[in-house]
Amino acid sequence: MIKDMLELRKKIKTEQPLIHCITNPISIHACANVVLALGARPIMAEHPAEVAQITATAGALMLNLGNITDVRMKSMEISLRTAKENEIPVLLDLVGTACSDLRFHYAKHLMEIGGIAVLKGNMSELLAMAGCPSHSIGVDAGEKDAVTNQNQKEMAAILGQLAKETGSVILASGKKDMVVSESSAYVLSNGDPMLSCITGTGCMQGAACATYLACEDPLLAGLLAAATMGIAGELAAEKCHGPGSFQAEFLDQLYGMSDLELQNRIQMEQI
Repeated sequence: MIKDMLELRKKIKTEQPLIHCITNPISIHACANVVLALGARPIMAEHPAEVAQITATAGALMLNLGNITDVRMKSMEISLRTAKENEIPVLLDLVGTACSDLRFHYAKHLMEIGGIAVLKGNMSELLAMAGCPSHSIGVDAGEKDAVTNQNQKEMAAILGQLAKETGSVILASGKKDMVVSESSAYVLSNGDPMLSCITGTGCMQGAACATYLACEDPLLAGLLAAATMGIAGELAAEKCHGPGSFQAEFLDQLYGMSDLELQNRIQMEQI
């Protein structure tokens, strides 16, 4: 698995795929920089009149429901249908679906259209989409929904069922990340508390996963995105002086992370 991750990192930097991101203004700048740091090329177009043309040329599509608007909702559906028609892999980031009926029902609508390779969210959002009780605090996951050593098998079973029903790989972000398909489940424990001190890190993880989706299968893309984001957070926290310097250092570490750092630091367990 590690060898496959290293090969995927190299492939992205060699092929430099175009990643079409329709995301929110809170994280759009950070998401574009993550795509660039990993070696790909971002385009952040969202006008309904142009998104079909742009999506059709992309290597992957990221749809992010944060700070949703009517225009972006229209554009996301157009892009999703275009991606499905052209067999372009799609990541749907379920931002806020545990706290907003609008976003919940819209996400269900997009899932019914299909063609979504990866469903990403925090555990509260994913539990809501799976029809289970959730305890979100706004767009953040509630502490009661956190993945722990005690409940990780139960959470994996819930996410596995969601993967089976949707045909998507599930990427759950949190202190412990989970990447789950219909037939396998992994827990990744990399990261640092400083990641919660800047905005948009969940969205950035989605951008990283969409980048890797352009060249590989959804399960490996989810695993590599979770690992690189967590490890970059650890490395940045060792050098920063606070949230401001952490933000800059995080991007530097994401850009400059060596294969050896990934191999030595990754904390991944199959359950």
